[in-house]
Amino acid sequence: MNMQVITSLFSLFSGENDTDHFLPILTTACEEVTSILRESADTSETRLCYLVAAVANLRYTEIYGARENALATYAGTIARESDATHQLHFAQQLVKSYQGLCRDLIRDSGAFLFSVKG
Repeated sequence: MNMQVITSLFSLFSGENDTDHFLPILTTACEEVTSILRESADTSETRLCYLVAAVANLRYTEIYGARENALATYAGTIARESDATHQLHFAQQLVKSYQGLCRDLIRDSGAFLFSVKG
């Protein structure tokens, strides 16, 4: 998988320009996707770059949402459903879409990524 393409796609999905700061999330997402690939999968497939970037965006959104809720609670405001919840939903949908696109490359598209619901 091409990390430069993954980084560019992550920037597109997340809106973040300083992607070097998010290298641990990108690397972990790459490992997550690699762990579910079929043995016969061609890791140079561009579709996998999209899936990795979508997974990284999902993890980024989960972290960002948790942080925002903690900050709102700490500041004394009432934690409420906000844009972070909607962003999480869209990030999940993006992953599901790319999982479908890569269904011939991954072992079981339902077995990973969504063990924790947002």
